[in-house]
Amino acid sequence: MVKRSFGMDIVPVGMNIPQRTEEEQLQFFEQCIDCYSEAVKRTGEIKHYYNIAGTTVCFVFAGASLIPLLTPALSHLRLPAKSEAEATIYIWDSESTGVDMAAPPCENTHFTDRGDIWGFNSERIKTAFHWSEFSVNVMDMDSNKAVYWVKNPDHLPYWATSSPFRTIFHWWMEKNGCQLMHAAAVGTDDGAVLITAKGGAGKSTTALSSLVDGMYYLSDDYLIVKKDPVPKVFTLYSTAKIGVNDKHRFTELEGYKAEHLEQDQEKDVIYLYPAFKGQIKNELPIKSILMPSIQKDQAETTFSSISFWQIYRAMSFTTMSQLPGVGIHTHDYFKELCEAVPCMTLNLGSDIEKVPVALRNHLKNPEYKYSAAKTGIHQKDDIPLVSVIIPVHNGEKFIEEAVENVLSQDYPAVEIIIVNDGSTDNSDFIIRNLKTDVRYFSRQNSGPSSARNTGIKDASGKYIAFLDVDDLWPENNLSYLVELLEENEDLHVVRGYAQLFRDAKAGGKEYLGNPKESYEFYIGAGLYRADVFSKVGLFDLGLLFGEDTDWYNRAREEHIPIKWLDEVTLFVRRHGENMTEGKTLAELNRLRTVKRAIDRHRSYKDK
Repeated sequence: MVKRSFGMDIVPVGMNIPQRTEEEQLQFFEQCIDCYSEAVKRTGEIKHYYNIAGTTVCFVFAGASLIPLLTPALSHLRLPAKSEAEATIYIWDSESTGVDMAAPPCENTHFTDRGDIWGFNSERIKTAFHWSEFSVNVMDMDSNKAVYWVKNPDHLPYWATSSPFRTIFHWWMEKNGCQLMHAAAVGTDDGAVLITAKGGAGKSTTALSSLVDGMYYLSDDYLIVKKDPVPKVFTLYSTAKIGVNDKHRFTELEGYKAEHLEQDQEKDVIYLYPAFKGQIKNELPIKSILMPSIQKDQAETTFSSISFWQIYRAMSFTTMSQLPGVGIHTHDYFKELCEAVPCMTLNLGSDIEKVPVALRNHLKNPEYKYSAAKTGIHQKDDIPLVSVIIPVHNGEKFIEEAVENVLSQDYPAVEIIIVNDGSTDNSDFIIRNLKTDVRYFSRQNSGPSSARNTGIKDASGKYIAFLDVDDLWPENNLSYLVELLEENEDLHVVRGYAQLFRDAKAGGKEYLGNPKESYEFYIGAGLYRADVFSKVGLFDLGLLFGEDTDWYNRAREEHIPIKWLDEVTLFVRRHGENMTEGKTLAELNRLRTVKRAIDRHRSYKDK
């Protein structure tokens, strides 16, 4: 049993994780408030007020230790002292107050990399734990009261001080019809451009070159958007980040650089307030959404068309991979925002000084002829997000092909999650250098069950699909299976057969055997509603093989509605290095899975 505390021991997530009741989650919130109250008795209370996207939020600190770390990035939004606020955040740390955080009603194995806590699904009590800054974030959405706790202020990473309270702001903004977003925004009196892209694509370069040129600045990293009634962008943090190897490009900002908090800090944090007070704009209407594309062979910055689904997918991915509690509603919010605002590609030329000139001209005379449009089979408005989980163990030969196979499905709303299960080959390098956005988790080798469970815990989609790194899907597989589940709300799983194949020497596939005689329970042959794993449980860590048979046995015992299709929905590659190659029935755990099913049956009869 793992000790229930906010400690650092992480072990692979197990099979069945209990869903915490509303009462349990509310009780934990109240315990957090009690801990804060005890901290205040020892240190006293300090209040600050801030304007967060048109709402007044009161920060109440137990002592002063966290104030110089967490408030400078928000100093441009500070308000005079007020007697009332719309939301309140109670803030303390254990190092300066001597008061520990309340023990969570769960095991450490229930924490996820993004901050979500498996089993905490209350709509009222939002809860997150962030390993990177070792912080607990809890909010009661009924009372608008939140708690932020960190163990030791000295251990806060630079991104936690340059953009503090992101998770709580995310929850609070959702309640107010807004969305915290990972993006940049700059503008003029004519309005703002919203710039969305993954790291290294030119987002910060565009924002900072515009700032230096005298344009309005709202963000280079995180901001708040509101889509109704007129799309707006709000500033949140008066900071900017520059790669330590790129600072020569913006020497004008060198004097506003903060000291490094970490010895190997990869970015310099620039505090822009109050030096650029006149350029930091609280809010502006959004005139267009741009995705930068670096063009090394041209000096001028230009605009061109982009697929609606490409920019919508990129915008969703870069934000949703960072915020706990996101889901279908977040995905829908971004889709509606993209539908409300013209979207296009920003082709960044090599002459950085010409970037703001192009943006100013664009805002004055928008080139809406390039605006993104829905095309082909994806003209349907309501397309649900699918999370595709790819576990990898020494799969360097197949990684790129597997990812390309997912992308070739041409399904517009997909989240790719790759879990590197302790590979010792070149897998890590290949994954980190993929040309498409993926969510990447790397951990010690714990087996396929643990790898899939890790992916499930961090999945954002309405539906979940699995693709072993050496397998492939037929053309249009995702769209077809999604349509079946969308048309049949009572179904939880839809799946077909697996066709075994090997790579032919002359190219292409050489089919092996009859799909109807292949192994019945290949996980990758199905599409799953995300909530089915709350009903059946996760994959059994005790089974290195046969975990798929065991899961389907449990699904049958729980009377989960499954549609079996009389067609191939998965290609399983045989290549001589498969995990199951040469294994006996005993080694494949067939006997163990049968025994576990019998044991569960006896347990049910005894109840």
